[in-house]
Amino acid sequence: METHRFIINKTSFDMFDVFRAYGLAYLISGFEKNVVTNIFDNDYAFIIESHGKLPTKLDPKLFEETGSSWSVIFRTFKARKDLKAPHPRKDAENVVTQEYNHLLDLHKKSDFIPQIGKKVKDGRTLYQTMDVSAAKGYREEKRDVYHEGSQIEVDKYSWATAVIGAAWSSVWPQNLMRKDVAFLICLVPNPKRALLISHRDVQNRLDKRLCGISANTALIHYALKLVQLVREKSDEVEYDSIIFNVMQKTGQQPKPGGGGKYGLDFLEKLARTNAGLYALENIDRHLLPTNPRVKGIQQDVALALTDFLLRPNLENLRTFESFYIRGQITKKLYPWEKGQLEEILNHVEIA
Repeated sequence: METHRFIINKTSFDMFDVFRAYGLAYLISGFEKNVVTNIFDNDYAFIIESHGKLPTKLDPKLFEETGSSWSVIFRTFKARKDLKAPHPRKDAENVVTQEYNHLLDLHKKSDFIPQIGKKVKDGRTLYQTMDVSAAKGYREEKRDVYHEGSQIEVDKYSWATAVIGAAWSSVWPQNLMRKDVAFLICLVPNPKRALLISHRDVQNRLDKRLCGISANTALIHYALKLVQLVREKSDEVEYDSIIFNVMQKTGQQPKPGGGGKYGLDFLEKLARTNAGLYALENIDRHLLPTNPRVKGIQQDVALALTDFLLRPNLENLRTFESFYIRGQITKKLYPWEKGQLEEILNHVEIA
């Protein structure tokens, strides 16, 4: 069986990089099952290995709407009547269709690095939905004068590859797209090693209704759901973190609200034992409500729990437990089973 190796050299844009890795994997194998494609995080780069005969053209299903995030990744694009260029989605399709083999050949070279800057020859705009660090003015110091800042551009090959990855691997919780939710959040798991077909299965099976009390509760809720599913496919998929971008809704275009990486080490340790896994299931089902309007003790518990899971130290655990006990007194919550709490305590950081 033929083996092919491709390289995605990393930049300083974490989400853009992981989208390029997923995007290239999809471009290589599409939705066919006869091409086995794996993604590996090798610190300085993502390595994509493909086993089987490479296709000679793009799988057209990659530009279908069903199961993708096409409807949101270009939401900050402003269409103008005098604009002669095609819509970014059509532009990406043109690039990968017309230069498919050249794009694959570029990524076989270990020295291919994306061109990034304010002006790139034949470049394309990197939208903040694909990496919040690319938002206008987000990277630039501004004093004494207001200005929007400049757009950032990348070469069309890296851009189109990232677009495919964003369409098929980004998670935008649908229950948080409501008008009464003040933020937008985009999440994508960073693949330490992942068989693409298994990654797709995890993404398709994952319940994307998340706790929208805050961006942090949504992040933690997604992480909990992801770790539980990955436990079933640990031989085929391993994620080391979740990359997230947050945007704040405004009257016009959403504004950048920050982003980063959330490591999965603590949750994965819990998921290795039955007691820990039951604790995660209990938290997922009962302590992180998907209704963003929830108030009172349930909201307090969700926020305190989120703080603890973001920074699992003894102080944050005590804060969470004080709210949790209050919830038991008011009969809003029920006691932990002994084994679950003991398993959580086994991994708490004591400083």
